[in-house]
Amino acid sequence: MKIFSKKTRAGSIKTDREVVKSEGRKYISERLELNLDVQKQKQIDDAKNMIARQLDRLKGLPKRAKGMAYFDETATFFNKRVGELYNFKNQGGKVVGTLCVFAPAELILAAGAQNIRLCSGFHEPVFSANELLGEVGLCPLVRSVLGTKIASSNPYLELCDLLVAPTTCDGKMKLGEILTDYAPVLMLNVPRVKEGFITHKSWIEEIKFFGRKLESLTGNKITVKSLRESIAKYQRAQNAWHKLTTLRTGARAPIWGRDALMIAQLTAYEDITRWTIYVERLNVELESMLKAGNFIGNPDDPRILLAGSPIIWPNWKIPNIIEESNAVIVADELCSGHRLFYDPIVIDEYTMNDMYRAIGERYLYPCTCPCFSPNNERCDLLMNKIRNYKIDGVVFHVLKGCHLNSIESTRIDLMLRNNNIPMLKIESEYDEGDVEQIRTRVEAFLEIIRVRKEMKA
Repeated sequence: MKIFSKKTRAGSIKTDREVVKSEGRKYISERLELNLDVQKQKQIDDAKNMIARQLDRLKGLPKRAKGMAYFDETATFFNKRVGELYNFKNQGGKVVGTLCVFAPAELILAAGAQNIRLCSGFHEPVFSANELLGEVGLCPLVRSVLGTKIASSNPYLELCDLLVAPTTCDGKMKLGEILTDYAPVLMLNVPRVKEGFITHKSWIEEIKFFGRKLESLTGNKITVKSLRESIAKYQRAQNAWHKLTTLRTGARAPIWGRDALMIAQLTAYEDITRWTIYVERLNVELESMLKAGNFIGNPDDPRILLAGSPIIWPNWKIPNIIEESNAVIVADELCSGHRLFYDPIVIDEYTMNDMYRAIGERYLYPCTCPCFSPNNERCDLLMNKIRNYKIDGVVFHVLKGCHLNSIESTRIDLMLRNNNIPMLKIESEYDEGDVEQIRTRVEAFLEIIRVRKEMKA
């Protein structure tokens, strides 16, 4: 095993953990080396076809904003952004891939690197991971990411100089370990209990540790100036996103939920400044649509909040079924949507220590990931969204193998029942074998909501 760290005296405590890259393979057997070219091409072809089908579906939505054209182009995945990152690397730049929202993008940018979030919504790579792992019960998101790496089919993943694996769910933690067979991986230790001075102190130290590793990777010092500028860029992006979500709080929405979710997820690999500019332009168009009375959907369409496990582009199965059943997704609480920009960084003084503290607090305390216990903030967040967005019902999506969300759905269902809010729990894989079954359940759920609304009227 190759270790990238300073040597310490025997028996002494290392001040920093290692970035790990296996010299020999611990998980990937030689038999998986067969037909990798075939697997790669099959995965790429399937991904392109899947994206094309979903984009055709979205482009056909009635009263869709013209400003979505930029996001449609960016969502093709295999696009000019890949070329930009290749050029960046050819000039000596470093690309950092993250497996979860807990890795601060502000630090990556401040160190002069580019940030890529490595979640995968493609179905075909799951089969490659299944060949390796068998029936281990991991969620399809984890298996899809692993499958793309086995076959080298994700151009963004192949560009990464370092992979960062926050230790949230068990799947993401073990995925990070398996990926050391392929690339340098840094495990980021996320506390499961937020309360207390010790947790706060250890997490801030973890954030500082992450900053040091980024400096070592890039050869660039994170300065007060670079970190302040990086924070400002992401604050502008957060403000643009907050404006877009606020436009959806009215009695009628100007944008489909599927479009809003796609916009959020494109920050995974798009240049953040360019993304922000186009979101700001879209907001202007959406405001004009609202003033002109140009709304999407019908006045009596149920207003849905989408919650639970992440839904990753282009696996739009659940959002498609909901909105094609004459409902509108006006809000979500997904780590692949709302949680990407849930709270801005609040800074008292622009010193290095204060900025590191503010970054650490932003990424830990407002987050309602089910990895935390207790997780009372999640119930509070859901009820606030239900009130602010005038929600008629909640669809709680659980990926098979996502045990944390599956467990929390029981508590959330009880909480919503006590507040007279209907909830539908849907458990699903990445394939489309259950589409009609889910559609039937969603349609029945929406009919219940309509009846309830008529009775209240």
